[in-house]
Amino acid sequence: MNRRHAPLALAFCFASLVALSACSSDGGGSADTATTAPDADTTTADDDADTAVAADTIAADTAEPEPPHPLTLEERGYTEVRTIVHLHSAFSHDGCDEMGLDEDGKPNWTCVRRMKAALCAEHIGVAFMTDHPAHMREQAFEDLLYAEPETGDALLRDDDGNAWGIHFHCPAGQGGPDGTVVLVPGFEGTHTMGIGLRRHLSDPAHYGTDMLTETAAADIQAAADDIHGVGGMLTVAHSEQTELDAATIITSPADAMELYNFHANFNTVLGTDIGAALFLLEPFLGQSAPPDADLAALAMLGTYPDAALTKWRTVSASRPITAFAGSDVHENVLLPALCADTDACDSLAESYPNLVDALKVGGNLHLTDGERIDAYARVFRWVANRVWIAPGTDQLAGVEAAFRAGRVNVIFGVLGDAPGVAFLAETPGEDGGDAVVHDMGETLPAAAGATLWVRSPDAPVPGRLASWTDGAPAELTTTLWRTVAGGETTQVLQFTGPATWRSVAVTEVGSYHVEVTVVPKHLAPALDAGSTLDEASFRWVETNAIRLE
Repeated sequence: MNRRHAPLALAFCFASLVALSACSSDGGGSADTATTAPDADTTTADDDADTAVAADTIAADTAEPEPPHPLTLEERGYTEVRTIVHLHSAFSHDGCDEMGLDEDGKPNWTCVRRMKAALCAEHIGVAFMTDHPAHMREQAFEDLLYAEPETGDALLRDDDGNAWGIHFHCPAGQGGPDGTVVLVPGFEGTHTMGIGLRRHLSDPAHYGTDMLTETAAADIQAAADDIHGVGGMLTVAHSEQTELDAATIITSPADAMELYNFHANFNTVLGTDIGAALFLLEPFLGQSAPPDADLAALAMLGTYPDAALTKWRTVSASRPITAFAGSDVHENVLLPALCADTDACDSLAESYPNLVDALKVGGNLHLTDGERIDAYARVFRWVANRVWIAPGTDQLAGVEAAFRAGRVNVIFGVLGDAPGVAFLAETPGEDGGDAVVHDMGETLPAAAGATLWVRSPDAPVPGRLASWTDGAPAELTTTLWRTVAGGETTQVLQFTGPATWRSVAVTEVGSYHVEVTVVPKHLAPALDAGSTLDEASFRWVETNAIRLE
C-alpha cells in the first residue's frame, strides 16, 4: 500500500522545549548553544564518512597559473536547466494543507497558481510532478496538467492528440531557458516514485507497489516496467529511510535516487533536534529584516539527513544511478497551537516572543517576509537540481536525457548560486590523439588512465530576493570523494578557495564525486546580529559521479 503522509505538523515534546529554554538565565544560552549543531553535522570534510582519510589535501591559497584543463560542459555549449523533482500539488491527499480538493473534487486553484507562479519566478525549466496516487490516479491524465489556455499555457500532445505535458506560460524574463516551465506528471508511492509519465500506468495496481527491502524483486521490476512503458523513469524517494536498504536499490531497475529531500530535512529537525531548531528560527519569525527570511534554511540544514547521501554513494559504487535533490514541497507545514489556553509558555515569551506568538496561534509558520516557511517559491530557492542539456536540444527532451545520463548537480541555492563548478575526466586518445573528455554520470575502465578534473565554483552569487550582495567573504572547501562497494568512502583530494582547478590521476575502482562546502561569511549582513550561523559549515554543491570499474 502507499504511505499516507499527514500534513507535516511541527509537533514536539512541550516539556522538553520549556526545559531547553531554562538552560540560560538570560535566554540567550540555548540559541547560542544550538548554533553549534550545524557545524558538527554538516562539516563533511572532517565528519561526513566514518572512514574518511585525507589522502591529498591541497591549499589553493598560493597564486598559481590556471592549469590547462578540458573544456567544461558550459564551454562546449551545454545549457544549465533548473529542474524540480518531487513536487506535490492539489491532487496529493496531503497537499495544500489538506485542502487540495473541494467538496466537489475540484482542485484548489489558489494553491495551484502559487505553484505555477513560483516555478516561473524561480526560473525553473522543468518540473516533474509527483503527486501521491491518492488522488492523482483518480484523475483524467490531462487534468493533472492544470492547463489554463487563457493565460497562454500550451498542452503537449502525442500523435493521437492525448495531452501528456504542458508548457506553463511565464511572464517575460521568467521560466527556463526557453521562457516557459515544462511540467510532466508522475507519482510518489512508498519510495516508488515514477517521473515523466506520458499517461497513466497500464496497471493501476502498480501505483501501490512499495519499494521496500522486503518487497519481492519481481514486483518492483513489474512496476518499473510499467513506468518505463509509459515513458517515465523510476526514481527512489526518501532514500534516507531505513526501510529500504542500499542492496535493494542496487539490484532494482531504479534510474535515479534522492541524495537529499527537503521534507526529510524537516523531519530530521523535528525528530532529533527540535528544541534547538525552533530556537534558531526565533529571529526569522519577526516582522522585519534582517534576518533574511530565506536564511531560515540554515537553521534546518544543520541537521542534514546524511543517510540518503551515504546510501547513494554506496549504490553508485556498485552501479550507475543518478543522484538528485527532492524538493518534496506540499505547502502543508503546520505548527500546533501548543501555547494557546495555557501559561506554560510564559517563561519562554521574554526570550522567544516570536516563537511563543506562533505557538499561540498555530497553523502556517510565517517568516519575516510574511510568507509561509514552506512556500513553493522559497523551497525552489533553497535547493534545486541543475541539469546540463546538450546543445540544440529541446528543454524537456534534453533534461530527461541528461537526467538519465547523470549530468546533474545539486545546488543549495540559499547559500548562493555556484557558477563554474565542474567535474569531468580525461583519458588518453587512441594512437596519441587528442584526449577524450568524460562527463558526470559516465563509467570508465579503471585501466584507462583517467585524470579527474575538479573546479571549485566562483564565489557565491545572490539569487532572486537575496538581501546580501557580495559572496567574496565565503570560505569554500572542495572535496573529491571515492566510495567503493560496501560504502567505504575516502577523501582523494581537497582544496580551498573559489574558481580553482585541480586534477588527480586515478586508477582505483570506485565511484568518485565532488562536494563543495561553505562557511557562509558572506551571509553575515543578512543574518540577525546575534547569529553565528555564518560561522558553521554547510553543504553547498553535490555533483553526480564518475565511476571507474
